[in-house]
Amino acid sequence: MRLRLSNRLIISVVFIQAIMLGILVWNSVRQFNDSHAKLLQQYAREKSTLLATFLGPALAANDRATVLDLLGLLHETQNQTYIVIYNHNYQLVGTIGNTQTLHKSTGKVIYRDESFEEAKSDGVIDIKRDIYLAGQLIGTLYVGYPIRQVNELALNTRIQNSIIALIAITLSTIITVLIGLFLTRSLRRLEEGAVALKEGNLAHRIDIDSHDEIGDVARSFNTMAQHLESTQRSLQLEHSALELETRRMETLLNGVNAVVFEATPYDRRFTYVSQEAENLLGYKSEEWLEANFWKLHLHPDDWGWSDHVIKQQMEQRGDFTIDFRMLHHSGDYLWVRSIHSMEEYNGGIISRGLLIDINEQKKTEERIIYLADHDALTGLYNRRRFQEEIDHQIAYARRFEQPGALLFVDLDQFKYINDTFGHQAGDECLLTVSRCLSESLRSIDILGRLGGDEFGVILPHTNAEDAQKVSRHLLEKLGHETLLAQGMTAPISASIGIAVYPDHGITPSELLAKADAAMYAAKRQGRNQYHLYMHDDETLLQMKAKVHWEDKIHRALSDDRFLLQYQPIVDLQTREAIHYEVLLRLEDEDGNYIYPHAFLDTAEHFGLILEIDKWVMRNAIRIQGESVLQGRPLTLAINISGRSFGNSELLKVLRDALVKYNANPENLIFEVTETAALENFTRARSFIESLRSMGCRFALDDFGVGYSSFNYLRNLPVDMIKIDGSFVRNLHLNQFDRIIVKAISDVSDGLAVMTIAEFVENEEIRNLLLDLGIRYGQGYHLAMPDELLADGPIIAAKT
Repeated sequence: MRLRLSNRLIISVVFIQAIMLGILVWNSVRQFNDSHAKLLQQYAREKSTLLATFLGPALAANDRATVLDLLGLLHETQNQTYIVIYNHNYQLVGTIGNTQTLHKSTGKVIYRDESFEEAKSDGVIDIKRDIYLAGQLIGTLYVGYPIRQVNELALNTRIQNSIIALIAITLSTIITVLIGLFLTRSLRRLEEGAVALKEGNLAHRIDIDSHDEIGDVARSFNTMAQHLESTQRSLQLEHSALELETRRMETLLNGVNAVVFEATPYDRRFTYVSQEAENLLGYKSEEWLEANFWKLHLHPDDWGWSDHVIKQQMEQRGDFTIDFRMLHHSGDYLWVRSIHSMEEYNGGIISRGLLIDINEQKKTEERIIYLADHDALTGLYNRRRFQEEIDHQIAYARRFEQPGALLFVDLDQFKYINDTFGHQAGDECLLTVSRCLSESLRSIDILGRLGGDEFGVILPHTNAEDAQKVSRHLLEKLGHETLLAQGMTAPISASIGIAVYPDHGITPSELLAKADAAMYAAKRQGRNQYHLYMHDDETLLQMKAKVHWEDKIHRALSDDRFLLQYQPIVDLQTREAIHYEVLLRLEDEDGNYIYPHAFLDTAEHFGLILEIDKWVMRNAIRIQGESVLQGRPLTLAINISGRSFGNSELLKVLRDALVKYNANPENLIFEVTETAALENFTRARSFIESLRSMGCRFALDDFGVGYSSFNYLRNLPVDMIKIDGSFVRNLHLNQFDRIIVKAISDVSDGLAVMTIAEFVENEEIRNLLLDLGIRYGQGYHLAMPDELLADGPIIAAKT
């Protein structure tokens, strides 16, 4: 146990004081003994001198008897150990007492010295005196005096002095300790303060009010302790706040579906990763921090270019994004996006940012890229990509003078399969046909789905004769296929039109048109036939007409010759318009309006229908946005063609137009025919839900003509249905039509779906519709389509 400084100081003082007092006592005893010895010596000398004088007369008379009597008398009365007398001839005259001092051989006295120190050895001090009488030596006297009393006196004196010294030391120690404790109390308090400070007790204060140096030190100590205590509280508060913020950040970082990382780009080494790292690749955070983790887990194909990119980023600094593939613990590679910055740090460069799993995004992008060129159902090339392939093959054939052939394959009775067995059976039929055709063609042949039940086949290095052989072979293969649905079987057959390039055309549209014309010629021959296009075919005029319409549509799109008309949907009771259906028209060179039925089939055949739908959508939304700005917002119904329905490009056009023209999506209704919606039920439902999520409404047009209409209506999220005009036109004449319309009215009411009747041609039909529960209608009897809206004029739509 360590002694305090004040205690050590007191002990040192007491120890020194005891030593000094001991030395003082020892010196006093020694001086006392010396004084007693000197007194004894002086006493012995004086007494010996008197004794010699007393014995002189008897010794001079040589009276031995008197000498002996005197010696006996002296021995009895005096305190001598021994007395020995010699005459002047040094002959023994007489002795008394202890004669051990006489030498055994000579009989003479052994004289040592008169000193007290010599006497200590035998306890006797020896005195020698010559005896003179009248100045003449008459003899010698030897006397021994005992020193026992002196020793006893010295011992008693030492004991007394020791007791006195012990008492003095004790009292001195007590007094010294008390004085020391009093004088060092301030030092002890200082020491206690220092110990408290050492142990972290910053609340301790030294209670010293003196105005000396120690008081100054104590006050300085208290000031320092107070400052440290205040600083500690501040640091504790900051530490608590920092811990809270750290926990929040950790919670935030660990909750983010991304890896927060820090890395040194020069050696591609991670120095920190968040907990999400283990979820991203399946490796623990410690493994991420290993030296070669990046290099060992980066896809080999991404190492070279990514290394070059990172070096460039190190030189440029700033914020960057880079996508690459990394190896998952499962052994698969997944796409990762790094969003990071390059910054200077401690004389070097450090990279900080996020690693995000974009594997699904990349798959989606790859799927989108794939779908841009492929049919979603069959996986074959779609019409756009197929036309590109035709263009390449025509160019190759013209350059190397190698003929090729194009087959236009159209399934027979496909609509019957769809309507009879449902669209799922129709999809199975298309998949069967695509598989059969693929297995029957060469590896260099190109197969694509042109749309609906139409397929195209490019036969490179093939003349007309060989193309007919291939067509005959394909028809035989398809004839062996049957479709099993609902316990019944349906045969599969097709009609094939053949066109040879470059003889029959040097552009994809021209060649497709001629192959299409040849296919229709094959159908007229009785189906399950093939036909080679010939210049003198009766269908030539029809083919030329289609090519002519394709060119006219292209010019209408480029020259903005399309316009919109509007027909109101009317409340049959009040005759007030509730919204307007947007109708497309094409203006020819003479200013005449051409109706859609004249060119839409051609547009679908040549892949132009999507561009027309985009044009209609942009301009109709622009009109709606302008009506909002004019303070008279209109509700418009926009038709979407069956070919474009479900196309993601239309959704993007819709979003962009809503923002650009500040239109209100709640005032937009999109219509598609029931047949188009039910062709791919899953895609239709997804597309409708996308429209409704943006705030738009959806209407099912021509309702009632499709297969199982009521069954599908239950599963489609539509806002309104439009009863097909075939059930309305003769409503006042046909009881069956009235039954159908009444059933539709009851079902739609039960589903809370608005019902609109098309082709309201007279007042009688209007009244019948009201009686059957139909509230809204559209038709020439109610209002004709026009470029003018009831709320005011609307100019022809322009892009």
